[in-house]
Amino acid sequence: MVYDLYTAVAIQPQIKLVEKRNDIMKNLKRCLELIDAAPQVQPSAKEGFEGDWAPIKLISFPEFFIQGHEGHWSYDHYVNEVLIDFEGEEMCLLADKAREHKVYIAGCILERDPDWIDDGYFFNTHFVMDPKGEIIHKYRKITVATHYELAVSPHDVYDKYVEMYGDDLSTFFPVTDTEIGKIGTITCMDGHFPETARALGVQGAEVILHPLLTDPQMSEPQNIWQSMNKMRAWENVSYLIGASWGGVTGGLRPKNFAPGKSMIVNYNGVVTAYDDHAGEGIISSVINLEELRRRRTDPSRNFPTLLRNDIYRKIYANDIYKGNQFNNESPRTRKARDPFESIKEFIDNDIYNAPEKLPDYLK
Repeated sequence: MVYDLYTAVAIQPQIKLVEKRNDIMKNLKRCLELIDAAPQVQPSAKEGFEGDWAPIKLISFPEFFIQGHEGHWSYDHYVNEVLIDFEGEEMCLLADKAREHKVYIAGCILERDPDWIDDGYFFNTHFVMDPKGEIIHKYRKITVATHYELAVSPHDVYDKYVEMYGDDLSTFFPVTDTEIGKIGTITCMDGHFPETARALGVQGAEVILHPLLTDPQMSEPQNIWQSMNKMRAWENVSYLIGASWGGVTGGLRPKNFAPGKSMIVNYNGVVTAYDDHAGEGIISSVINLEELRRRRTDPSRNFPTLLRNDIYRKIYANDIYKGNQFNNESPRTRKARDPFESIKEFIDNDIYNAPEKLPDYLK
């Protein structure tokens, strides 16, 4: 059945950072309970998922929604306590819930892939699960936060990745056509780069999932989270769902390091649902695909159809942050990933003016 009118939900859980592997199941148990509660917060509140004028068909969770993340975790901590795979118990329980409620469920996991883990690599993977409980969409985060993560980007192992999966745009930025529209995903840091959402927009993505940012970018005076999500929706004429943590416990960071603010934005850049508080929350908004598709036939401000790529290609003629940096070994430290060489090249080529006091690492 095709749904051109349905309700999308963003769930905002409070996360327990994974100190030991059994913490994952604690987080997951609460997330499963919140899925059950979702119908109570949709525009026409119901006790169950069935019988609504715009039934809930899509539930989006934030990045690290059952594992959490801490910026000082060691590589060994990831491997021994944190990573999960798509065949494990956690994903099976989530699949049961998708089948029970006949919904699509999306979220992000720190993934142990048997094709990569023996060489020390793991990914930050955004997935979409269909109502049969099957994984129909995987996106490996391209713009990993180099100051924060040890997950590898496909760009870090570009040659190996292309050899295994191909070199199409969809290899790196998949868009999956479903009965609830064309769905594309980006993750957290990706949102700072308009190219990531544009890669989805030019493939026709109708719903873009973009979970999790952290403070201070989410609150006054910056409000980067709100600004980027509205622009990514507006410039690609698409809906956008941004699920965030409602809080974090068990780590060094403040509990409100990610202070809620989950949001849903329509294709006009208008926020239609917003959880403007810390703590657990669930927001929902109606997705009207027929309305979106009719809007896309209007030439006015139809940005993806106005791209002047023959000119824009000049921006990208030269590589900047180099690929294949970790072809031979997975990164074990965050410092190894810092873009020192790119910054130095910008200064050496007079793109950036050097400050009077240049740091030693750039001399």
